[in-house]
Amino acid sequence: MSKIAEVLSQPITKKRGRKPKGDRPMTAAERAAASRFRRRYPMEGYSGKQVSVMLSGDAHLALDELASTYGDKSQKEIIDLALIYLLKSQQVTE
Repeated sequence: MSKIAEVLSQPITKKRGRKPKGDRPMTAAERAAASRFRRRYPMEGYSGKQVSVMLSGDAHLALDELASTYGDKSQKEIIDLALIYLLKSQQVTE
């Protein structure tokens, strides 16, 4: 009886780390594949096409002004909206 009391009085130690999402932890290959997928498709609705450009001085000033006007939007969101607006306005005039 004293052995049972001794075992029950011991503190319960939790396993370290985050619990797995599924029924078992992911393998290294599964984690790498998930990471590649997240980098390729970062958000829903985006193709993940990465573009690197150097803006002219006027374009940079315009982007800064738009960013300060629309403080809740990031520079990426402002550029996305500007490109979509430009494309839609061209379709109407043609």
